[in-house]
This record gives sequence, structure tokens and C-alpha cells, in this order.
Amino acid sequence: MHCPACGYIVTIVENLAYFGTACDTADIVVTPARLRATACRSGALLFTGETLRHSGAAEIRIDDQGVPVVTTAYTTLDRPWMRHRAYNWRSGTFDGEPPVFNDNGE
Repeated sequence: MHCPACGYIVTIVENLAYFGTACDTADIVVTPARLRATACRSGALLFTGETLRHSGAAEIRIDDQGVPVVTTAYTTLDRPWMRHRAYNWRSGTFDGEPPVFNDNGE
């Protein structure tokens, strides 16, 4: 939980064993890992390798009310040279497209 008198706590997590603890104690969590989680259950801002792959660089600033405001480099992936950011290497499809199966059921 954020303490206004303390400022914001930013945690960088490289060892995922500490991911849950980082989410519980920090206000902003950054990890290079590609996680399935899209948010911390505590409400902390979460930036993962996957979210940064889609959004590009992220700028975080604190507004006059003390609320973090996030601005990303990419707000849309509609440019042809950016479509690779939406590609899911595991399914072989782009995000938002149904997976394609071959004739033998795989």
C-alpha cells in the first residue's frame, strides 16, 4: 500500500521467487520475465517483459494529486513494422487471432 509520506517504492524483480512479495510491498514492480500475470493482486503497477514488448518504453510520472501516470511509446500496433510485437511465439499467431491447428490435431 502506498504511503504518501514515504514516496513510491519501485522494485525490480529478476528472481521470480520474489514476485509475490514484490507485488505485496512495492507500488511499482518491474520484471524482465514474461509472465501470465497482467497485474499485482495488491494493485501495484506491474511492468513485465511481455507488457513492455507490446507497449515499448514506459514513462511513469507522478501527477499533482500524487497519482502515477503511465505514458507508453506505443499505444497501438497498427503500423506494419510494429505488428511483430503482437506475435505469440508459442501459438504461432498474433494476439487477438484464433490459434491455427493443422490436420493432425496439433
